[in-house]
Amino acid sequence: MYAEEYYQIFELSIEARKQYIEKHPLVMKHVLQNVGHDQAKLRDQLNYRLFIQLLSENVLSKTTIHDFVDELSTIKGLVFNIGEKQTNSVFLRSYAALFLAAIVNADRQLQYLTDEQFELITQNAISLLAKEQDLRSFVSAEHGWAHSIANCSELLCAIIQHPKFQIRHTAQILQAIRTNIWKGYVFQDDEEERFCNIIEALLSKGIDEELFIEWIEQLFDRLQMVAYEQGYDAIWFKARTNQLNIAKTLYFYLKFANRNDKLRGIVSIFIQRWIKLN
Repeated sequence: MYAEEYYQIFELSIEARKQYIEKHPLVMKHVLQNVGHDQAKLRDQLNYRLFIQLLSENVLSKTTIHDFVDELSTIKGLVFNIGEKQTNSVFLRSYAALFLAAIVNADRQLQYLTDEQFELITQNAISLLAKEQDLRSFVSAEHGWAHSIANCSELLCAIIQHPKFQIRHTAQILQAIRTNIWKGYVFQDDEEERFCNIIEALLSKGIDEELFIEWIEQLFDRLQMVAYEQGYDAIWFKARTNQLNIAKTLYFYLKFANRNDKLRGIVSIFIQRWIKLN
C-alpha cells in the first residue's frame, strides 16, 4: 500500500472509512505487514496512525483484531529475532508491542481477547522486556525511534490494567525490570519513567507493598555485592545510574500520589545511602 492510499483513507468520513475497509480487506493485511517497517514515515505517521484511528472508531472486526494478535504476539512479532543488536528487527518487536498495547487497552471494553491470547501476550511481553538487547531509542531521521524497552513497558502497563491480568506474573515482571538495570547500558530517554509506570500499575492492583520493598532491597543488595566481588567496573557504574534513576523517579511518583508511605520511606533511605560513593 502506497502513501497516497493512506492519505486517501484519512480524508474519508468515519462512515466512508468503515465502508472502504470492509470493501478492501487487503488494506488491513498491508497494515499488518508494515508494522515493523524500517522507514519511520511509513511505520509511524501512516501505518500506526491508521491502525489507531480505525481501532478508536471501532471499525476493526473481531476477526481482524484476532489476526493482529495471533501474528504480533508470537515469534513473528514480539519476540522476533530477540537478542539481535543494531538490526532492523527491533522495529518489528517494538511496534508489535505498541500495536498490542492499543489492542489490550481497547479490549477492556471490547472483550475480544481469549484467555489464551491474553496469556500469550503477557508471557511474550515479559520475555521481550527481559531479553531485549537492542536498547536504542532514537536511531536516525530515516528510521525514527526503536524504543523497544519503552514500548514494551507501555504494553505491560496495558496488560496490568486489564481485568484478565493475573497477579502471579508480578514477580516475573519485576525480575524483567531488574534485568534491564544490568544490561551494560544507561537508559537516557526516560525509560526509568516507563519502569515506574509498571510499578505504579502493579501497586494500583492492591499487591502487598512488602513485595516491592523486598524487590528494592534486593536491587541495592546486588549493587553492593557486585561492588564487593568485582569492584567498580563500567557495568557496575551503569547499573548504579539506572538503579538510582528508577529509585528517584519511584520516590517522587509515590510522593506526589501520596501513597505507599512505607515503600517510599525505604526507597528514600537507599537513595540517601547510594547517592554518593563512599
